[in-house]
Amino acid sequence: MGLSFSTHPETVSALNTVHKFGSTNNADSGVETDLWDGSDTVGLQPVWLAPTAARVHQIVSTDVNDTSAGTGARTVKVWGLTSWDSVETSETLTMNGTTNVPTTASYVIIHRIRVMTTGASGPNVGRITATADTDATVTAAIAAGNGQTSMAIYGVPSVESFYMDRLYANLIDAATGTDTRIELHSTTDVESQPNVWTVKHVFGLRGTGTSALSIPYSHSKVFPGPCIIKLDILSDVNNTVAGGGFDGHLVDV
Repeated sequence: MGLSFSTHPETVSALNTVHKFGSTNNADSGVETDLWDGSDTVGLQPVWLAPTAARVHQIVSTDVNDTSAGTGARTVKVWGLTSWDSVETSETLTMNGTTNVPTTASYVIIHRIRVMTTGASGPNVGRITATADTDATVTAAIAAGNGQTSMAIYGVPSVESFYMDRLYANLIDAATGTDTRIELHSTTDVESQPNVWTVKHVFGLRGTGTSALSIPYSHSKVFPGPCIIKLDILSDVNNTVAGGGFDGHLVDV
């Protein structure tokens, strides 16, 4: 099997390494919450949802200053998959403030957006979202001021496998004695049921003592494509702030 050289900004091309990280600022008691930018934002959802098919996405900000000659984000780049049988692709879009800008391509998943050019108040003044046509699912979001997505969610096409080398999570702000359950998920059948998940790893953290854990795999945990991989948290205390992610590499199949 040959190596697949990816081009997104969190990939070291020569090593074919992928780093995905995410966070939530508001994991409430008993509510399964994915580690992504939409989980703590009014109008979005704690559980990330994929489009049901390849969709054009509307890119928009909540602030008029995120526009072509504005003080915030002027252009953004999106990375994702246009089908479950094609490798990652990307495109750069010019922002138009609170007016939707459609992507040129249709995507089954957008798993990263990054602000590329900005004005004096950048990177982005408002919250930037990518919303799928028809499904109206928010596939990716950038919190105001962050400049890029923070989502521990990643799509793998059928022509590649993802070899996970490390899994990690930490409690950033949690009450004393907070118990959290961290779960790694992958899709069961992404092409026909993109929002049905299988648990692949479970571990826990407590708000006192050890509040961070890194799990290296001596033998990589393999995720054959096509699939989506994501990391979520289940806390027993409201307003838990947590982060986490996973590292690995892609291999052609």
